[in-house]
Formats: sequence, structure tokens, C-alpha cells
Amino acid sequence: MGGRATIAQVAEEAGVSAMTVSNVINGKPGASEETRRRVMEVAGRLGYRPNVSARNLKAGRSGLIGLIALDLTSQYGLEILRGVADELASAEQELLVNATYHDAVREKDRIEFLARGLVDGVLMIAPVLEDEAVELLRRQKLPCVIIDPRRLDVPLPRLSVDNYHGMRQGTQHLIDLGHTRIAYLRGEEDLESTSIRFQGFEDAMRLAGLEVDERLVASCDFSYACGFRTTARLIDDHSPTAIVAGADLMALGAIDAARARGLNVPTDFSVVGFDDLPQAAQSFPGLTTVRQPLHDMGQKAARALLSVIEGQRLLMEHMEVGTKLVVRNSTAPPPRDGAA
Repeated sequence: MGGRATIAQVAEEAGVSAMTVSNVINGKPGASEETRRRVMEVAGRLGYRPNVSARNLKAGRSGLIGLIALDLTSQYGLEILRGVADELASAEQELLVNATYHDAVREKDRIEFLARGLVDGVLMIAPVLEDEAVELLRRQKLPCVIIDPRRLDVPLPRLSVDNYHGMRQGTQHLIDLGHTRIAYLRGEEDLESTSIRFQGFEDAMRLAGLEVDERLVASCDFSYACGFRTTARLIDDHSPTAIVAGADLMALGAIDAARARGLNVPTDFSVVGFDDLPQAAQSFPGLTTVRQPLHDMGQKAARALLSVIEGQRLLMEHMEVGTKLVVRNSTAPPPRDGAA
């Protein structure tokens, strides 16, 4: 095709209106996922490029989106970041990334820095978000969307996953296999999601008529090392036949702890995680886990932020995405004698 493709040509090729193409390109809601994919595919194939710089200049915007991440070392955060970057690239927005490493003072400083007109809006991944930082965001009227907030009552647009039903499903999978002595590794206690996931575990057990043995419940950070150390102790002291971990890294540590105690996974000991990080599919055996759609979460949050920047009101302040149980090879029926 000669010359620069126009929005009308994209609309004709995709079989939609020019307004729909404009809304999709600018990240506005209203189009179905199938329509969005078709429009973006046609726009890419025809080489359509909106004049973003002129549009931003006219609107008095920078064309920059800020992202404040809890850290840039965990696969969890990187998967969300990848989704954000993919969505903003399709909308031709630039991304400015900052990491706070759980430091509330640094987080507040980053917000103050970005709120000086440097960016059009900000995304925050699992921030500390103390009251002073929340008030700063609201006072500066900086468009913001929180991804996986530490507490769900934060008075800002936020996106989380269905932690409760996800963990119920993961626990029910072990119950359906015949396990009754199921251990549980809680996550970091300052996260509301930790309590919600544990509630899902408890309810699955009790609805199945099984007692939650408090000796088989342990708190742990989200690390491999803590998962290994804590699971080894639980196996030595209480002999569970399975364990559910509040995060994949803990679950991978649990697999290796069972091996270190001479157990076969899953013949002697079953393990379920939560996240579905890339390592879950690459481990041996493959980890059965509850999938958080981390990449999709990043995309959806970025899309919501772009809508807020455009002056649109979100249909709901708290957006929630579903989870899915992914069954691999780390789970099987318990040993016949009922103990690991």
C-alpha cells in the first residue's frame, strides 16, 4: 500500500467503524477482546501509526506513563510489567519504570517526583501505599491504578485476582485426589491476599469435612528458601501427604525439601502452588498451581489507566480477574498407608 495508512483504511479492512479503531488505538473501553485483536492486527499489517506526539501536545500531555514496582527482581513483578509494556506499546505510550524495594519513604518520593507533571498517570505494583502516599496521589490528582494492592480498601482504582476461589480450587484438587493431611504455607502477613487465600483453603477443607490442623499451617515469606526450610520441618514433625503454598517459589522450595527428605513428588508427597510463574512449567516435575494471569493483569490495568487519563470514569473502582487451576505432575493420590 503506498503512503501512510489512514484510520479509515484500517476500519475498512477490519470491518469496524473509524470510531472503534480510534477507541482501540487509544486504549478506550467498549470494544471486545476479539475486536481489539483484529484492529491491532490490521493496524500493524497496514503500518498504521497515529500521530501520538501531536495528540499529546494538543492535550497538554507528556505521553509518558510512570510505573512504580515493588522490585524488579521477582518474576511476578516482571510478568506484570511485561503486560503493561505490551499494552502501552500498542497505544504508543512510553513507560518510565521505578522500583521501591518495599521502602515506603522511597515510594512516596517516587510519587512526588512523577507528580510534577513528568507523567500523565502512574501504575503501582503491590505498593506499600501508606496513608500519606494515598493522600498525595489524590491531592495531586494524578491518574493512578493499583495492581495487586496490599489492602483492598485503598480508595483508588485497583485491580486484583480472585484469591479466594483460586485457593479453594487448588485445595479442592488435593482433596479430590484423596488427601486429608494437607499442610499450608501462608504468605507475607501484611498482605490482605494472604488472609483471603488462607480463607479459601480453610473453607475447602471444612466443606469437605476435614479438620484444619494448625500444626500443619506455617507462615512464610514468598521465597524458595523459606518454602524449603518450612516444608522440611513440617515433613519431619507432622508427616503431611501434601502441601499448598501461597506462592510458586515457596512451592518449588517445598518440592526440593520433600526430595531432600527422601520422598518422591508426587508419589509420596503432592505440592500445589499459586501464581503460575514460568518456572512452574519448567520445574521437574511440573508444578500444579493456581494461575494468576499476571501478563493480562498488567494489560488490563494499563488499559484502565489510559481510560482515566482520557477523562473516562471506570465502571468499578475495584476490578477483579479470575484464576485457573493448572494441573501438572506435582500432584497425585496420597500413599496407600496415608502418610508420607
